[in-house]
Amino acid sequence: MTIDGILLAAGLSRRFGRPKQLVEWRGKPLVRHMAETALASRLRHVIVVLGHAAPEVRRALAPLLPNPRLRLVFNAEYEEGQASSIRRGLRALAPGADAAMFLTCDQPLLTPTLLDALIEAFVRHRPLICYPIHEGVRGSPVIFAAELFPELQALSGDVGGRVLIEKYRARVHEQKISSAGPLTDVDTPDDLLALEDEADPPEGARAASFGSSRSRRADGSAPGEEWRAAPLPFPDPVSEAADVLIVCDGSSRRLPSGERRAAAAAIVKRGSEVAIVGQYLGAATNQQAEIVAACLGLEAIATPSRVRVLTDSAYVVRTMQGLYKRRANHALWERLERAARPHVVAWVWTPGHAGHPLQEVCDRAARLISREGRVDPAELTALLDRHLASRESPTESASP
Repeated sequence: MTIDGILLAAGLSRRFGRPKQLVEWRGKPLVRHMAETALASRLRHVIVVLGHAAPEVRRALAPLLPNPRLRLVFNAEYEEGQASSIRRGLRALAPGADAAMFLTCDQPLLTPTLLDALIEAFVRHRPLICYPIHEGVRGSPVIFAAELFPELQALSGDVGGRVLIEKYRARVHEQKISSAGPLTDVDTPDDLLALEDEADPPEGARAASFGSSRSRRADGSAPGEEWRAAPLPFPDPVSEAADVLIVCDGSSRRLPSGERRAAAAAIVKRGSEVAIVGQYLGAATNQQAEIVAACLGLEAIATPSRVRVLTDSAYVVRTMQGLYKRRANHALWERLERAARPHVVAWVWTPGHAGHPLQEVCDRAARLISREGRVDPAELTALLDRHLASRESPTESASP
């Protein structure tokens, strides 16, 4: 079975404010990231549809042009919306294509392995449509069978293939993936910063950032937060280097309807007491959720303390260390500064989903809250009890 790729790179990027295709991340324009990923997969050909800023996009792809599998085409009607680029890409397909995979420029965390998994699933199950899904949330890229090409050609305006997905729901294959990371898309400059949380730890990420030690209010809790305090089922991991261990995480997910739901959670451990706090944030970004998660943990500490904050957000760690400039979310950063000021804080980056028991609990708590759109104290309590009770010995330490 022959499947070609169509990379849509013609859009105006109105929400981003400048041509998203040309925005650099990790030293390369986003369009080049995606083209390289597609060329490294089992796709037969990769067609890149140009439009807005076409000369600049072509220059960004210049190192890849010698590859005979890559073809650039121009969509003169790009201002009419995404459907015009879909039509232009389909017209450029070489004979014999059994299906087309549609990709966009704003998912630089996609990998050739994931693309190949989608191709393999499409070949094995023979659906009309195939796409990745994580915890019920649909993502891109999407493969459409040649049988649907005429209907795709009939689309107009800024309408993509979603209408066909709904129409042919009975003949769709959803390929489950284990992580939402590859499905992360970039709609705003703030979203681009969030991609750093998926990167390798930056040099110096484990260095400490310190604040002054002044008194603060006794009650650090906030509306919508719930606490669970209970003895830990394993020895106290807090060393002499820190009085309190905070593990925090944020979650922001986009539903198939387009609605974004975000939540934050933090686990605070002092001695043999452990507490979990969570908050539903509504339509917040992942970065905002990560900042709030750190705020929740620090605001829960009633007295000045030596604190070790573990987060899988390089964005938070590097910003609090002064390595990132604060270009957005100023009110949240000020809140985090206020929460950290009474304490001596070590900011520590830790890779996500690396087996850290408290981090796994925190991640699940944040995702649970974002999925349900509310904080349920009983569910958080059960989550904490269930996962901590399964651990017989600690794997975390509070020492920086």
